[in-house]
Order: sequence, then structure tokens, then C-alpha cells
Amino acid sequence: MLQVVLPALFIAWLARARPTGRSLWLVQALGVGAYLAFGLAVGNAAWTSVYLSGALLIGYVAALVVSFRRTPALWWPIRPGKGLGPIVFIGTHLLLALLFVPLCVLAFRGYAAPENPVPLVFPLRNGVYHVGQGGNHPLINYHNVSTTQRYALDVTRLNALGLRAAGLYPERLDRYAIFGDTLYSPCSGVVDTARTDLPDLTPPDRDREHPPGNHVVLNCDGVTVYLAHLMQGSVRVATGDSVAAGTPMGRVGNSGNTTEPHLHLHAERNGAGVPVTFGGRFLVRNSLVWSR
Repeated sequence: MLQVVLPALFIAWLARARPTGRSLWLVQALGVGAYLAFGLAVGNAAWTSVYLSGALLIGYVAALVVSFRRTPALWWPIRPGKGLGPIVFIGTHLLLALLFVPLCVLAFRGYAAPENPVPLVFPLRNGVYHVGQGGNHPLINYHNVSTTQRYALDVTRLNALGLRAAGLYPERLDRYAIFGDTLYSPCSGVVDTARTDLPDLTPPDRDREHPPGNHVVLNCDGVTVYLAHLMQGSVRVATGDSVAAGTPMGRVGNSGNTTEPHLHLHAERNGAGVPVTFGGRFLVRNSLVWSR
């Protein structure tokens, strides 16, 4: 609701509004825009469709144009009108702006790539992939509070409807678009550890005793790369194996401490998380990767 319904209602309110001057129009535009921007940055678009997120943005721009064209070309003095309605109108949008503009600033700060990222090859192919957790701020990446997983990524795949799954939260694993996708090595290196015997769980079941589930850990030029939550029996590399970037290593599953099928990836150097890039891109929440 917070991600779709409320933004749509605010956009409709903006489109139908008849401010008595452009100062009031600006207050409303800023309040609605800040709320929408926060929702688009922090909300996981793959739950409600990335297409719907785009539609909300287009709707906001259209509402701006419509409301501005019928607003009197008067910036000052501010004349809110008579009665309680105008006061509620101004107060609501001022509150939205005061609350969500600072939150937007914090969220968008997490889009900035830290210095000296490690370049990797994107480990999934033949699909459109969506970053559910990623970036350099806890508002867009809950891993960011962890020393080792500070720049970790959780990746899902999108279906034709722009959703991560067929249904809101299905129990069948094959209804998640990413389940069973082949995992390719993101770098050239040596397999440090690998595991493949843990079961794939039915959402929302978790295995808290084995957080990474089936996994592969690589040592690549002094950087340790973790790839977790793989499918039972799918891992085809073993400890000590040398792998080149692009080598098939397993399949994405739903093992370990996870709520649904996805690929978890993070990199460490000397026990501290390090940022990674793919083709020069620092991926954040709601980033899309078109991979062949």
C-alpha cells in the first residue's frame, strides 16, 4: 500500500488540485514528489512490478503539467483560501516534504559508488535481473550495517510482468523466476569452500543454522567472493578447483537463511566488505541488469 496505493492517491490529488497560486502548487508538487521518490528508491519494485513504478513516475509528471497549467500565475502573496480544507492541504504537503526530502537525500547518497571497487563479471545470464538489496546505505541495503557484508547484493530475476515471482509470495519454488538459473563465476580464482547438500526450503521457511545454505566461496586476487543460497545438488565445483570468470558453478536455489529464491553475493578483503561493480556499474536497490 505504501509503495503503490498511497503514491497513486497523492498523484490523483495533485492532478485534481486547484491551488490559488504557484507557491501552493510548488508545495504540493514537492510534497508528492518527495514521497514518490522515497517510495521508488526504497521500495522493492519487483514485488509490485517495475512497470508499475514507471507508470507512477509518468503519472506524476503528467499530474504536474495538468495542475500547473490551471494554477494562476501568481507566486505572492500566498492565499490558501477559506476554511479548514486549505489548511489541511498545505499542512499535509509541508509535512510530506519535511519528512521525505531528508530521507530521499539519505537514500540517494547510497547510490554513490565507494572508492576502489572490485570489478566482477555479472554471474547470471539470459534474463533481466533485479537488485532487491544493494547500495551504500541501510535504507536501500539492510546488509550495509554489517562489517563483512556492507556492499552485499541480493538478486532476483524478473518475469514478463516485471515481477520476481508468479504471485505475491508463492510456496512453489518454480514460480520464482530466478529459481534454477545457472550461476557463473564472477571472477577467475580458486574455490575456497563449496557446499551442495542442504535442502531447498519452501517459503517462508528458513535454515538459520546454515545461513549461506549451499554456496561457493572464491578467492580472486586477494578478494574473497561469496555466492549463497544455491540449489541442492547443483554445485559442480569443489574446494581447491581453479575457475575462470564465466565458468558454470551451480544453480540458484532457496537453501539457507533466506525467505525466497535469490542469489546473495558479497566480497570481502581481510574480513571487511568491499564494493563491487559489474561492467563499471555499482548496483543499488532496483537496479536492473539485462544479461545475455
